[in-house]
Amino acid sequence: MIMKIFLLHKSYKIFLCILSILFISGCWDSNELQDFSIISGIGIDKGGDDPENRFRTTVQIINPSIVSGGQQGGSVQSSPVTTYSETGSTLKEALRKISNEAPAELFFPHIQIMLIGEELAKEGIDELFDVVERDPKFRVLFPVLIVKGHTAEDALKVSTSLRPIPSAKIEGSLQSSKEIWGEYPSTRADQAIMKLGEGSAAITGIEINGDVEKGNQTANMQEIFQSTKLEIKGLAIIREGKLEKWLEGDPARGVVWVNNEMEETVMNLDCPEKKDAIAIDIGRAESIIKAKVKKGKPVITIRLNAEGAVSETHCSMELDKDETIKELEEQLRNEIKEEVQAAIKTLQEEKSDVFGFGEYINIEDKNYWKKIKDKWEEEIFPESEVNIEVNATIRRTGMKVKSYIK
Repeated sequence: MIMKIFLLHKSYKIFLCILSILFISGCWDSNELQDFSIISGIGIDKGGDDPENRFRTTVQIINPSIVSGGQQGGSVQSSPVTTYSETGSTLKEALRKISNEAPAELFFPHIQIMLIGEELAKEGIDELFDVVERDPKFRVLFPVLIVKGHTAEDALKVSTSLRPIPSAKIEGSLQSSKEIWGEYPSTRADQAIMKLGEGSAAITGIEINGDVEKGNQTANMQEIFQSTKLEIKGLAIIREGKLEKWLEGDPARGVVWVNNEMEETVMNLDCPEKKDAIAIDIGRAESIIKAKVKKGKPVITIRLNAEGAVSETHCSMELDKDETIKELEEQLRNEIKEEVQAAIKTLQEEKSDVFGFGEYINIEDKNYWKKIKDKWEEEIFPESEVNIEVNATIRRTGMKVKSYIK
């Protein structure tokens, strides 16, 4: 009896093993990376004037044999990437045409950057993101930039050193600028879609410094000092889907302060006898926005908190005294406030609420917002009262409190 149970149990196990083989499909539909043309960057420009060539789309495809070989700037013989461009009435059509030239099926999930030419941005970018949002092959987490003064195709053709894949270089520079300098934010495709749907948006720009033709040569990446470079520069103000204005310097950084996107930056303060002679490293910042409706008019209050440390001085100051630190904190408060005021003044003149103040009013008073939302940017926002409160604290003075400078 025991022997029969044992044999039955064993037969049952064998049956389950055979049955499981039928349902274990394994990797029947898997593909190797070499079966794809991996796209690292995509650029979109204005095509022709006729509807059949509405868009000119460029893809930057990685050369896996060069990249996997670990070759760096000075030893590269072949380009680590290749670009293909085609026109079409839709982006999908242009991408299908590129498939006729690419060595393998286009692979979109590894896109690191999306560039939009300035000429197209001035005409409107609302329609560009439909295919990105609709097609599951795309991931919407890559950053979007506007190419200042050039086409996206030109920017994707510029070779770069240190990081041989230009798209990776652009993405790295954008993150570095965002995290360390703080003047330009990083806007992902999904964030751009959301902001454009709400009204106005601020999208960081990129500029080509140097000759485009020289940049499109592997020799450019072999130079110690590159003659043609890509630089993160400018904040594009998009209103009703169209590029209206570029911001740089204080107004651009003011937008970052208000939108609570500031991570780190450097502020220059004045010595008693020398201008911009003290550097303050901002290591922490926070923005809190409140909205109220008073006497039928919106009132916006921005509260900014910033903490920093003295990182450099070019004058003799007694940093061990509380009075000196308080004077520097007052200066710092004023400098931050001036940058924010510059941003708000410029954008009220442009009638572009890239701060999202309208949403705060909607949260505060929905009935009031229903009455004014259709004329918010055009009439109400430019005349709205905006109060700015800044609290700035200097926590540290570095390794020494007294400078050797007399």
